[in-house]
Amino acid sequence: MIPMRVDEIARLLDAELAGGGRAAARKISRVSTDTRTLLKGDLFVALKGERYDAHDFLVQALERGAAALLVSRLVEKAVTKARRSGVPVLRVRDTLGALGALAARQREMMDAEVAAITGSTGKTITKDFAASVLSREGSVAYPRQSFNNEVGVPLTILEAAPGTRFMVLEMGTRGLGHIRDLCAIARPVVGVVTNVGFAHLRYFRSRDRIAEAKGELLRALPPRGTAVINAGDDYAAYMRRQAACRTVTFGCGRGAEVRAEKIRVDEVGRASFVLRLKGGEKGEVRVPLPGRHNVENALAAAALGEIMGVKMESIIAGIEEARVTGWRMEMINRPDEITIINDAYNANPVSMRSALMALGDIARGKRTIAVLGEMAELGPISEQAHREVGRMAVDYGTDILITVGRKARKIAQAAREKGLPRGSVYAVERVDKAAEILRAIIEPGDVVLIKGSRFLGLEKLVEMVA
Repeated sequence: MIPMRVDEIARLLDAELAGGGRAAARKISRVSTDTRTLLKGDLFVALKGERYDAHDFLVQALERGAAALLVSRLVEKAVTKARRSGVPVLRVRDTLGALGALAARQREMMDAEVAAITGSTGKTITKDFAASVLSREGSVAYPRQSFNNEVGVPLTILEAAPGTRFMVLEMGTRGLGHIRDLCAIARPVVGVVTNVGFAHLRYFRSRDRIAEAKGELLRALPPRGTAVINAGDDYAAYMRRQAACRTVTFGCGRGAEVRAEKIRVDEVGRASFVLRLKGGEKGEVRVPLPGRHNVENALAAAALGEIMGVKMESIIAGIEEARVTGWRMEMINRPDEITIINDAYNANPVSMRSALMALGDIARGKRTIAVLGEMAELGPISEQAHREVGRMAVDYGTDILITVGRKARKIAQAAREKGLPRGSVYAVERVDKAAEILRAIIEPGDVVLIKGSRFLGLEKLVEMVA
């Protein structure tokens, strides 16, 4: 964060400033919304959500050394302690809005080139690949986790150091207008849409509305900007129409401007391919994690790198040496030759298909066990989607299936109907029950996929068996 004085922040946010004095001239160079990670000298922003209110932790923030508090209501005990400690308190109507306004001001003060990535699947891995690629040309600010909402995007901007050359942001959405509002803060010059799938269909009710929401990113780009679009996606033509700037397409087909040729998969499911950039250069790329679907994520990052002026050799090195966010096709090899694929972060029909395909590629004839949790937020297609995943599990050669969660019973039912023997299909409600079954049946040499929607906490199952 570019340092700002407390009184400057107060004026920017039109905040009521209490306990100013000489402390109002104190410079703030870091913002925190969590007392567990707050550092001495931070501005603590007390956010309020449906299930939490950080105003309950103002005293702890002061005890940890907060240099100023940004609040929407005054808590007597905290105000008294702040006054005695000489810590300014800034009061605004809406702390979340104030966080966004502060981030927007920081964005205005920075010369960084900002790229934003959205899509139903793949945006986090694409973000990781892109950040690694751009780091070959200069300093990069990006979220180390999947911070892609109205809190995470401002915090990522505020964490950027002065002089940052590139910023790579991930943008999620659960309703129309969400990405538009994030773009008003971040003002990206490059926008990447990985695909339009079925994630959050519960909120949008149709893929057309999901596409409309993702298209907000491209509509926000300036005339000098660039839209990066998946050439193989059903909504590619629609996305091109949303951008009032030049477009670059990526994909595995011949019509893509940045494309993969001669795709191969090694013995542990990792893809390699010949990368052809829009400018015509070619180079061999090895994707550092399993799953054919990650070829498209790598291509999107390569397209972004070429737009930002990164050389071919640096694009390749950036992809191959990327450190990706956890719980996404994370390979765990046990001493007894059991392989566990931890893809527990989230799930939707498209990502389930990709993970099951990768399971088959990795196993190469070994026995496969798929532990699949229910998929959340699918709305009207929930039952149909779960049944389709059950059929996919059989089609991709799953030997044993364990489902977790009430809705996931439809996965188990469809797999049985498709021909998977009843003795090879288990349906349970809880993670601990899945762990009991997995421990009882797992054998040396097995390859196990663990995947489901985030709320299930299937990462706990990984800890139990890994």
